[in-house]
Amino acid sequence: MMKRLLYLSAIIALCTSCVHKELCLVHPHLATLRVEFDWKDAPEADPAGMCVYFYPLEGGRGQRFDFKGTKGGEVRLRVGKYRVLCYNNDTEIVEFYNTDDFGSHGVYTREGSVLEPIYGNAATYAPRAEGTEDERVVICPDMMWGCSSFEVEVKDTGVRYIHSAFTDDGQQEDRYVEVEDHVIWLYPHELVCTYTYEVRNVRNLKHLSQVCGSISSMSGTLEFSSEEIGKECVTLPFSGASDGVSKITGMFYTFGHHLDNPDPHRMAFYVVMDNGEKFCFKDGNYLDVTSQVHEAPDFRHVHIIIDGLDLPEPMENGSGFDPSVDDWEVVESDIIL
Repeated sequence: MMKRLLYLSAIIALCTSCVHKELCLVHPHLATLRVEFDWKDAPEADPAGMCVYFYPLEGGRGQRFDFKGTKGGEVRLRVGKYRVLCYNNDTEIVEFYNTDDFGSHGVYTREGSVLEPIYGNAATYAPRAEGTEDERVVICPDMMWGCSSFEVEVKDTGVRYIHSAFTDDGQQEDRYVEVEDHVIWLYPHELVCTYTYEVRNVRNLKHLSQVCGSISSMSGTLEFSSEEIGKECVTLPFSGASDGVSKITGMFYTFGHHLDNPDPHRMAFYVVMDNGEKFCFKDGNYLDVTSQVHEAPDFRHVHIIIDGLDLPEPMENGSGFDPSVDDWEVVESDIIL
């Protein structure tokens, strides 16, 4: 009898042990992961904060974590495999889409007007650059930095992942990392392009009151994981400033231009004179900046030069022009660069 009881006790203990072991195997382990940002690919970046998305490799919504400043911080994650992307979280202009999907998580900007830099959201009709009348007008994005990592495995014993990094000659390459510490390094870089421009040898600039411009056939969207930009051609409005002597300059951000886009990049300028007259410069060949955009040494930093812009002399003794009338006079001119 005693042997039978001992035998039954052993069986019960063994079964209990097996059940306990099975539960342990299916229990989701959590790990504390340190996220570090290395800014070697964007040393002048100064975002107020960053966000990081961890998307489970088997599918499902991503987990978002936000950090102040540029250093990073700790997150709690289940042990498993992820795809990761990050970008600065201090933007005010851009809007996001498909945030639950790693592959299509992207950014865009709202529609606007070519006159928005002068008149804001109340801007009304203005002439468009020739051949661009059907393009949507969208406002320029904020400055953005970010990167992605496609194969991140968080284990009980450490982390291994693949990240893209820039080499000394500016090329991107994938690098495999495996560490025993729970630390992942991310290497943000510029995600948008910075365009600057200057219009030289501007005549009658002393009578200028306000100026803005636009550029056509740019991209209106960006997907973070692939850094692919949209193929739809859009027109971007931008502001301008005068030195009061002979030059107009400006700067704006853009997602860039799609390499498969065959349409030319044309600039147009809208000027308001100190007597209220409004003039539009849009049709000259000198405003076709396609070659300057396509042949820029650094596609992330494009500088455009336009030589010559003749602002009309103000009419003396009044012209009968009513500044309240929203009419723009197109100035016909063609200056060869």
